[in-house]
Amino acid sequence: MRYILGLAAALIFLPLFLALLFLMPVEFCVSSWHLWRAEATTQGRVISSQPASHRGNTRSLIRYSYKVDGRRYESDRVRAGWISNKAYEAGAGALAQSLSAGSQVTVRYDPCHPEFALLEYGWPKWSVGFSLAVWGMLLGSYVFAAQDRRPSSHLLYGLTRGICLLGFLIIVLLPPTIQLKQVLPLLGAGLVLSAVAACYSRLRYSGGA
Repeated sequence: MRYILGLAAALIFLPLFLALLFLMPVEFCVSSWHLWRAEATTQGRVISSQPASHRGNTRSLIRYSYKVDGRRYESDRVRAGWISNKAYEAGAGALAQSLSAGSQVTVRYDPCHPEFALLEYGWPKWSVGFSLAVWGMLLGSYVFAAQDRRPSSHLLYGLTRGICLLGFLIIVLLPPTIQLKQVLPLLGAGLVLSAVAACYSRLRYSGGA
């Protein structure tokens, strides 16, 4: 009986654990691939635009048309990513609220496959923030020496804590899509957070390694 209960628990919690660790990093990789594909730009027109809501969260339902080499295309893809394009989250319906039928929009598309297009050019914040928070927390647990629970390296302590804190700040403070122009400020913020955490580690564990 105990074996059956253990097996059932493993079948339930192992997929959840793996999803927690790898789902958002995979989403980040997929969204990066989408951004790499959508390197060309053109002007398009909104056919329909409306926000949809679900349990207090929103998403943008936008259909738009655009032309590439004289051929007309239509798409309803708004964001990069495998999950995020259909996801409901706070603020994700803001784009639809700002547009109406007939509005002109800049469309990013794949020049090799023009039917693939995006309206928002950037990474879904959950794919970045959640990945940093979870992996920073996980890697941070290996920084401590098992004997006295002191960090084996102040530098590694600061780096892992900085990554984790940056992930939480991204989730809490940033809009749903992280644009390219925000990358350098985020890297700078991560370095500052890591430096502060490293100084804290040195002060608190001054007798450690």
